[in-house]
Amino acid sequence: MSDWRQELGGILEGKSKATRAEQENAVFEGFLTRVAVPALRQLADELGRHGREATVRDAPASAMITVHHGAVTEITFRVMKRYVASGILPYAEVRLAKGQRFVNHDGAFREAGQSYSLDDITTEDIIRCFLKYYRTVLNGDAV
Repeated sequence: MSDWRQELGGILEGKSKATRAEQENAVFEGFLTRVAVPALRQLADELGRHGREATVRDAPASAMITVHHGAVTEITFRVMKRYVASGILPYAEVRLAKGQRFVNHDGAFREAGQSYSLDDITTEDIIRCFLKYYRTVLNGDAV
């Protein structure tokens, strides 16, 4: 009977010995599942009601929405992670259609100079950031 106790101890001790990077990656995966993917799915549903084809994909290190209007890819918006001194922060990697070419941007979910953590970012922050860039596709405004 002591074999299962040893095995259980090994499992539990192994969990606590995860590296800092493994722990941060697990936290970011949770953020994607709780916050980013639901935000992108809400956007995809609403875009579909307006005649756009929107596809959401998620992976352990990112979540992405791609929006098509006919044969044109209007925007690809990916939530990624950036390593900073205090841990991991999310950012948006954005690819916009501008006529016959594409323009790439890095987007922040909070204004520059604001101090925030991963836990502070909400679905509304992600949607707001997406809209900021998507508006430029349709209106031709500068970001």
